[in-house]
Amino acid sequence: MPTSAAPRSASPFDILLRWAGRLLVGWWPVRPVMPTRQVQLYALVGILDDAVDAQPAADRAVDVCSQVGIPPSTAIEGAARQLSVYHHLMLRLRALRLPTDLQPLGERASRLLSHHEWILHQTLTVARAPRSDERLALARQELNGLGAAADDLRALRDDVQARAKGTWRPSEGACSHEETS
Repeated sequence: MPTSAAPRSASPFDILLRWAGRLLVGWWPVRPVMPTRQVQLYALVGILDDAVDAQPAADRAVDVCSQVGIPPSTAIEGAARQLSVYHHLMLRLRALRLPTDLQPLGERASRLLSHHEWILHQTLTVARAPRSDERLALARQELNGLGAAADDLRALRDDVQARAKGTWRPSEGACSHEETS
């Protein structure tokens, strides 16, 4: 019957190798995995969906704050909350790393979100200003909601959603850089 071998004690060299291996495993930089094109498109769709969902509340806030009378504090708080929403959407968009062929979509989304953010900022400026200033009275009258930018944002969301689902086809009037996207 074979005899069992006695456990071998680890030599100092073996201990040193194990220690160095553990040190290197924890230190070695891990290469980040880039998300696929479809994942990036769906991330962009998520941002645009949230922006479109926030539009009705933003429109209401602009409408109430641009009235002739003194806006209620709840309307001002609502406009500030919507400004914060669009600011956070801009931060999410900036954190999204799109491939070069999708960057025009990201830039367009950035411009539209910036416009929404700017309108809400103007609304807050006008709502908090003294009511006796004539220039601000004119500015208040010019505030009439998110306007055409809201429609453009919804159209962009639908376009990106179609691209993510694979059902997107370039329109005949599309620019040449959009046809290759």
